[in-house]
Amino acid sequence: MEPLYFEDYHEGQRIDTPRRTVTDYDISSFVNLCGFLTPTFIDLEYVNRPEHYSGRIAPGLLTLSLAEGLVLSAGVTRGTGLALLELTPTWKAPVYTGDTIQTQINFVSKRLTSRGDRGVVRTENVVVNSKGETVATYASARMIKSKTFGPTSGEEN
Repeated sequence: MEPLYFEDYHEGQRIDTPRRTVTDYDISSFVNLCGFLTPTFIDLEYVNRPEHYSGRIAPGLLTLSLAEGLVLSAGVTRGTGLALLELTPTWKAPVYTGDTIQTQINFVSKRLTSRGDRGVVRTENVVVNSKGETVATYASARMIKSKTFGPTSGEEN
């Protein structure tokens, strides 16, 4: 997909990212890197008990990170994104090893900043698994370049 400038976002716009399958390696790496060393993430006997889960689950923050990685891999902000300003997640269901997820990006609003060459774009993002179940939602705000971004003509560099 081509990168989107501030002007390219519009009402009713929805973009579906590529999909990604969550692997045991993804979960193990994240859990060890971040120190999520609790039975919920490292003890398969514990999580397989009927009162818990039916397999190894990904930490919610890993799901959020993978969802954002899918947004980036879609190319929407490649070369136009200046800053991630806000992420407000809500987790709806566990993501298990072997689940394939995708992020749906839904445009909410935009406003130009006082500089006039960039704006803030707000989206509501929905993370779904291959069964079509919503596993997480999150609002995001990003600073995005406008098509007039950069020094104006006649301005010294």
